[in-house]
Amino acid sequence: MINVAFSTEGLSIMSMDASKTSLVQLALTPRYFETFRCTRPMVFGIYTEVLTNILQKARATTVTWKATDMNALTIVMADKDFKTEIKLRSIDIEDDQLAIPELEDDVAFIVPASVLRDWFDKVQMTKGDVAFDITRENFICSSESTEIGEIKHTEPIGGERIQLSVFRNDVNIALSFHSARSLAVFAGCGGEHCCVGFSNHQPSRIRVNFDTFGSLALYVAPKIMDD
Repeated sequence: MINVAFSTEGLSIMSMDASKTSLVQLALTPRYFETFRCTRPMVFGIYTEVLTNILQKARATTVTWKATDMNALTIVMADKDFKTEIKLRSIDIEDDQLAIPELEDDVAFIVPASVLRDWFDKVQMTKGDVAFDITRENFICSSESTEIGEIKHTEPIGGERIQLSVFRNDVNIALSFHSARSLAVFAGCGGEHCCVGFSNHQPSRIRVNFDTFGSLALYVAPKIMDD
């Protein structure tokens, strides 16, 4: 299930995984669309598979989203010779409405997307969890397995590749293999650089921008460590 929300600020699509440990948000500003008008906020609950299937079929057509109330969202696929309208019934979302958490990163920085993908490509050879030890001066990520042993990557913060934007506290956390892999995948979904934030007690996150037209963000919960 995903939330599709419209407001004067544009379109926002949010989805949480079944384990409720990661949340994805796609935000598109009105400038992204050929035309955009929204007179009041609206939120629709849509099945993920249904929306994905529709958008795949909408390639090479003009797509229009429209609604007069929150009972249904109509998606129109049109070309010169045809028009297909799909009226999606809005599903009541039993859980609380998805929302982006208010976060204060302990450490945040801007890094080239290719660099971040390279980090995870190396340490995830173990196919295990990834540990992060981050100070104001250094970024360290590592992983280990019985078959390989330990892989550790160390890089200075404030050097040629990592631009520090926020520092409140040292960070010492671990992310699951799947969460770390998702960060690497998301790094390749936008521009040349991405914004990454880490926290000891709140979700970590990555955000990639689409010029000035929107952004894609992923929030992942840290792995609970045994004492």
